[in-house]
Amino acid sequence: MQTLRMHPQAVGALEPASGRTIVQPTDNPAINQALATDAMPAYTARLEALLRDIPGATLAATRDAKKPARLAEKIAGQGQPAETVSDYGAAQIAVESPQAKDAVVAAVKRHFPVLRQQDNFTLGDPEYRYRSFSLQVQMPNQSSEELQIVPREVLEANRQEHHDYKKVRNAELAGHSADQARAAARAINDAAMERFNSRNGGPRTIVKGAVVKGSRVRLADGALARVVYVDPNMRIARVRTEDGRNVTVRHKDLR
Repeated sequence: MQTLRMHPQAVGALEPASGRTIVQPTDNPAINQALATDAMPAYTARLEALLRDIPGATLAATRDAKKPARLAEKIAGQGQPAETVSDYGAAQIAVESPQAKDAVVAAVKRHFPVLRQQDNFTLGDPEYRYRSFSLQVQMPNQSSEELQIVPREVLEANRQEHHDYKKVRNAELAGHSADQARAAARAINDAAMERFNSRNGGPRTIVKGAVVKGSRVRLADGALARVVYVDPNMRIARVRTEDGRNVTVRHKDLR
């Protein structure tokens, strides 16, 4: 029987070598996986219960264990120490609207301790533009599980996109360029989000070359921000980032 060996640094601290956030209770991947797997039935049941009162939100997928080969690849090949890996156990919720997404986020925060969150729902992540609102939630046995809240159209397209994602990952691990596969994944995700926005009567996801006051943008470093001032003649804008910074940038440097 394995002994639970707690990591010397608390969950939420930064792992010193990688700079990544510690989200699991031990630095032993086998123990972390066993804890996440054991917690998955309760995690799934709690998600299903909170979704009963939220129209337009469905528990679309759960996974109680990560493939060993992929876990080893993350730890050894991608520099993610075992205690920083987020998805030993994972779930995805598909939402029909931005309002459903907001309701799910609020309900999750009422029902789980949240270790961290990342909002890529509107513009997508910097590399693949995959849209999701991600939360890392802690379970009673001190493991943590990943949760992605995803626009329904994006989730439906993800099976196609995942092929290109794997091509990018495999090429980069081998030291090769993967620009073409990355561009294909981005195009699939952008098109899926356009369909989601169109169905919800929202704005286009990306208006190429247009920077207007009030629009949400992404800076070159990947930070999300909202435009508060635009100078069309000098082609500069002042933006306020989600962490409260005020930054002046050139239009060409916004995404």
